[in-house]
Formats: sequence, C-alpha cells, structure tokens
Amino acid sequence: MRTMPPHRRGRSEQTVCTPPVFLTAVKRLLGLKEFSWDLAASPENAVCPWYYTEADNALTRSWQTNGVAWCNPPYAHLAPWVEKAYHESRLDCESRLDCGKSVMLVSAGVGTNWWRDWVDGKAHVLCLNGRLTFVGHTDAYPKDCALLLWGLWPPGYRVWNWRVECSSS
Repeated sequence: MRTMPPHRRGRSEQTVCTPPVFLTAVKRLLGLKEFSWDLAASPENAVCPWYYTEADNALTRSWQTNGVAWCNPPYAHLAPWVEKAYHESRLDCESRLDCGKSVMLVSAGVGTNWWRDWVDGKAHVLCLNGRLTFVGHTDAYPKDCALLLWGLWPPGYRVWNWRVECSSS
C-alpha cells in the first residue's frame, strides 16, 4: 500500500498577494465596489485601505466592519482563522445590517478537522474551478482553493468558474 508523504506545514510562502483579476471577479459576484477591511494583510498586499497586519493580530480583534471583510490568511495555520470567521458571523450585531460578513480564500482542506468543525454546514463554499496564480509567481498554486463566505449566503457548496465571472461584463 502506498502512503502519502508527510505534510510540511509552513514551508510555502505565507504572504502572497491575491491576484487582482480574482478579486475583481469576487467583488462582481458579491455586488461589491470594495471590501470594508482586509483581515490578514501587509502594506504591500492589502486589498483595501483598511487592514490588519500580522502585528495587529486580527484573531484578537473584532471583524465587525460595517461591510464585507476580505481575508487571505496564512495557509499554514488556517484553523484559527476559519473558527474566528464562524464566530464573528454569529455575533448579535443589533441594528447593523452589514456586520459579521467575511470572505476567505483558503486551500481547500476538505479532509481536515478545521474544515469539518468550522466550514462544513457553517459557510457557503465556492469551490474554485480554475487555479490561482498569486502575484509575483509564474506558476499556479498547486492545490485546490475555495472561497468561504460567512454571513452572506446560506451554508452550502457549489463550484464557481471564477474566470467566466471575470470575463463577463
């Protein structure tokens, strides 16, 4: 019987920029002009003017942003990010209509405990059809990715051909 090689956490680059063409497709899909906040960014890769850096530690801060927050977290440690997104989506936001809403780009770890505990049945999952090539790279990311939406659409799954969304006007 053949065994899988061990997973080597954190060996890949953790601070990549999301491709602008992909972000355009996501915003078009959601009917957004801009995201309200970037939850895992640096000055070099933020997708909007308001963002948390690694030093700010978004995992210890509120994600109630009066809009839709974007997050492309470090893939080496996704569990705390998806757990935080789920809990933020469940907070009582009183009269605020646009709170607790987040969109997260992740490696599609459907066999992981974090997926089982914080994604399945809790987020709307868009399985990406079409691999992403992150800014500064020439090759596509070698794993399947998913876009997770909390507080925007009911939990469920679908395949999203984001390149078609990007090319349609």
